[in-house]
Amino acid sequence: MKNKRILALLALTISASVFMSACSFFGGDEPEESVAVTVTPTPVATETPTPEPTIAPNVQSTTYTSADKTMAINLPDATWSNKSDETDMLSFESPEQGSILVLHGQGADTMSSTVIPTTEDMAVSLEQADGDKTQGTDFNIYEYKSEDVNGIGVYSYVTKMLNTEKSGGSRYVIHKVFANDTEYYNITASVKTKAALDSVRAAVDSFQILGDSSLKEAAPATAAATTPAGTDTASTDSTAGTDTPSTDGTSTDGTTTDGTASDGTTTDSSTADASQSDSNDSSSGSSDDSSDGYAGFTNEQLSNTDETRTIYRNSDGHPIVVTPDGNGNWGDFDGNTYRFTGESDVYDQNDESYYWHGEAADVYYMTVR
Repeated sequence: MKNKRILALLALTISASVFMSACSFFGGDEPEESVAVTVTPTPVATETPTPEPTIAPNVQSTTYTSADKTMAINLPDATWSNKSDETDMLSFESPEQGSILVLHGQGADTMSSTVIPTTEDMAVSLEQADGDKTQGTDFNIYEYKSEDVNGIGVYSYVTKMLNTEKSGGSRYVIHKVFANDTEYYNITASVKTKAALDSVRAAVDSFQILGDSSLKEAAPATAAATTPAGTDTASTDSTAGTDTPSTDGTSTDGTTTDGTASDGTTTDSSTADASQSDSNDSSSGSSDDSSDGYAGFTNEQLSNTDETRTIYRNSDGHPIVVTPDGNGNWGDFDGNTYRFTGESDVYDQNDESYYWHGEAADVYYMTVR
């Protein structure tokens, strides 16, 4: 009897359990849908670095002092770099502008074998001997100057290269020499472009002698110390930075006595004729009334159409003096080239047309004189 009761309770319990499970399966609440939450990190602000200003090459400090502290020079700008710094020699180079070489020598033996350009004729001879060049065809000398500073000779001039093949591509060569009987300093600067001429010349004029030298008085240390590097300052001598023409009637700034710029253009019509006359008057200098010629030419050259010619620009009749360039063409003092076609037609390198009346240079300079 007791066992029957236990079995009945057990059956009742199982039935209740099955019933509750069924209710849960068919009628129970569905589980809540889960939502995924994405957390976006807050961006952290990054500090922008302050850009470092780039100093332009032409305002950077460019004063160079030799390793032995005997000399210094203000280079034109930061594109110039030292190539050699040895006893008695300095050299610098700029890829676009040119090069500067400083040589020093002293002693009886050295001076006896050194030629100093004490006259303009000597400067011409030195140039002719260097690479077998011919004056008037390959080069011309400008702005020759000789000074005496308490017994020290200071000689300076500019060589304009008409044949750049014989000058290694240089259009100008600036020379400055300090010398006495026992010692010399020679600064030579080769310039590739007209635009760099003034700044390179200012560098040459900034040269200073720092060591124990008998020439120090002519190039004292204070001369370059007051010249800011990279500034196109006027040189210490009266010719630097000015359009001082030489006896051949051309100034080194590229303006010829005929009023034509080196790039083939002329000044505006209101000033061209006046500047031409003024330029020719000043270019002749002390030789303009000489019986030996005019503006650097001899009387024979002035009247010989094989050596000088006066041509006229067709557009405005402007006259220009040209001379043979040695290559079958003719050129003016600024390196512009001209070719004669036929008896009277002339064209420059830009194919601008000119006319030749069969006249030599004496016709051009006749009105000036």
